[in-house]
Amino acid sequence: MPRIAYLGSAVPLDLERRMLGELGRDDVEVYEVDSDNAGRPARGSLAGADALVIEWGKADACTFEAAPQLRCVSMMAIGHDNIDDAAATANGCWVTNVPDYCTYDVALHTLGLIVDLYKKITWFDRQVRDGVWDDMAGYDAPRPQGQTAGLVFFGSIAQALTPMLKSIGMEVMAYAPTKSPAFLASHGVAKAESLEELLEKSDVVSLHCPLVDATRDIICARTLRLMKPTAFFVNTSRGGCVVEEDLAQALTDGTIRAAAVDVKRDETNAKSPLVGLDNCIVTPHCAYHSSDSYTEMRTRALRNALEALDGRKPADAVNELSLAG
Repeated sequence: MPRIAYLGSAVPLDLERRMLGELGRDDVEVYEVDSDNAGRPARGSLAGADALVIEWGKADACTFEAAPQLRCVSMMAIGHDNIDDAAATANGCWVTNVPDYCTYDVALHTLGLIVDLYKKITWFDRQVRDGVWDDMAGYDAPRPQGQTAGLVFFGSIAQALTPMLKSIGMEVMAYAPTKSPAFLASHGVAKAESLEELLEKSDVVSLHCPLVDATRDIICARTLRLMKPTAFFVNTSRGGCVVEEDLAQALTDGTIRAAAVDVKRDETNAKSPLVGLDNCIVTPHCAYHSSDSYTEMRTRALRNALEALDGRKPADAVNELSLAG
């Protein structure tokens, strides 16, 4: 019987078992495995697994060395930088993700954070909880209407966010090296010729880039100093794109006005220099989440694994293999 291991599942596998029943797949077993201190499947836990589905965790070269029989590593996410794609491919293992399942949800969360920063909703709530009733307290913020939102990269989430920003009266600019001015213009977006130009001109800077060599630590002391002292910073992309200590210092010394982040470098615990700052909102990597998106994510991740086990190329494969391999 083929077996699919689940690493870091936030909920029991009831949905997966129900789905297998609906598909008539009583020939497949799903089970949960623990992680080791590095976030990989615990030693020996994949001995009988034919596929691995990951919600939280990673699969590196050591994972594939320990479980060379794996035919698929299926990510419950859009990003798959926590998977060693090269090692998987060398071992004849498919790597899959679930693209676009939460595009609307992340865009909406980003808009919510931006509105929150302008209207100080979370800030005022904290004040009231502490017994302070003062509608004039805190930093001054203008209306977002007429201000410029600068988007770093312009993929599907940024594209979904753009009309939302325009609906509250914002102008939109993007630093998107792979996108032409004509393409951006078709979305009503101005093209920034460089990251530096975007940072200097934007009232809100929002990251929408993957974590790759070119974007790692893209927001640091040097780039933060280019921003307006009245600017807001938002990150719903990847924590590794930001040097958190530099952002915390910029928020403390007034280099920028305030920030809101949904991701951080180390998501294994709540500790971060950003947590506890009055002018920083931190949410727990939840931008993707709604009951609808979560069900779609889990459903597609299981289907990708099943397709691999059936000897087919998964619909959401991110690597290339010979089907005979």
